[in-house]
Amino acid sequence: MQAKLRLHAAPATFASLAATLALAVVGVIVSGGGKAAAVQQLSCGDKITADTTLHHNLVNCPNNGIIIGADDVTLDLNYHRIDGDGAPATGCDPDTEFCDVGVLNRGHDGVTVVHGSLREFDVGVWGLRVSHNRLLGISSSENECCALGFFRGTRSLVRNSSASGTPRDAGPGMFLIESHHVRVLHSSFRNNGDQGIFVLDSSDNLFKGNLFSHNRFFGIILEQSDRNQVRRNRSRRDGEVGIYVAPGNRNVIARNRVSHVRRSRGIGRAIEVDGGDHNVIARNSVRDTEVDAILVGCARCGVLVGSVVRRNHIRGAGEDGVHIAEKARHTRLRRNTAKGAGDDGLDTGSPTTKLTSNEARLNGDLGIEAVRGVIDGGGNVARHNGDPRQCTHIVCR
Repeated sequence: MQAKLRLHAAPATFASLAATLALAVVGVIVSGGGKAAAVQQLSCGDKITADTTLHHNLVNCPNNGIIIGADDVTLDLNYHRIDGDGAPATGCDPDTEFCDVGVLNRGHDGVTVVHGSLREFDVGVWGLRVSHNRLLGISSSENECCALGFFRGTRSLVRNSSASGTPRDAGPGMFLIESHHVRVLHSSFRNNGDQGIFVLDSSDNLFKGNLFSHNRFFGIILEQSDRNQVRRNRSRRDGEVGIYVAPGNRNVIARNRVSHVRRSRGIGRAIEVDGGDHNVIARNSVRDTEVDAILVGCARCGVLVGSVVRRNHIRGAGEDGVHIAEKARHTRLRRNTAKGAGDDGLDTGSPTTKLTSNEARLNGDLGIEAVRGVIDGGGNVARHNGDPRQCTHIVCR
């Protein structure tokens, strides 16, 4: 686990997270150290086993905030704040205990946490091996590692929440690891030190109606994750890539709006798929990227098969509007529009690509640059581009 987490995140921060995840796998018992259930005046470190409402802020908690101790309970923060002290928990061994979590739920199903904020913990809200949990109206910020997260969570919901302000070179706003059928809806992920959302080994999740903004490297990254849907989200001024798949199969990236992706580590793309088969990139609106707007495949990637790129609207890419790498096999480009790219509107280096009814105008070089042998599906239009040929190896009107 640690090796995978290190791939796209700050190693020091995720080393701590990976160690704690290891505890979840081996089943270390967590001690609540708190009072009986449903106490009205909660204190830092209390464990609850019945529906509970917080009536005052918890300030400068030295270790965990609140620990969930039973199934089917609701923790109503009542618009109050659970606040850590911004320092590692003294006397808590992360190799044997869960340390410095704002709301910790290990193994309890049907839990709801609503209406409040958490800050200055290692992890704000963490569900481990849970099902049918809900986080509603939660704001989690300035946590050392991560704001929100599920490890081996299933059929849970995050809605109208926010995850922001993880430190520079730290972790994501939210993580899903080995978690499935989770819905993340109408939430915001801003100003995080690495990604807005980090998804690893997770399938059949839905990310819809969310805002990603000013995250250092990625808006959302899907790694080794299949059949996820990323729909109707906005990514603004994220660094490196707005929406990234590397690798994953049968994911759908549709109707998102990605703009002003900043160049970071030499990259500045809106949507990138670097591995996996039968992914769909459809009906997205992309504006003002510093490099390619949409990239499928890369020089260091393995073979990708069966990607579909259709009905995307692209304006103002710094390099290509759509770039299909040589190792992307049997890609279908259909009804995309690319205008004002610094290089080509559409560029494919794979002879197995099929191009049908695409439109490329006012791009710096060719409208459509295709290698010999591509499949011309007809209906492609290229006009007023910098290279007078307009297209190569297909017929354009």
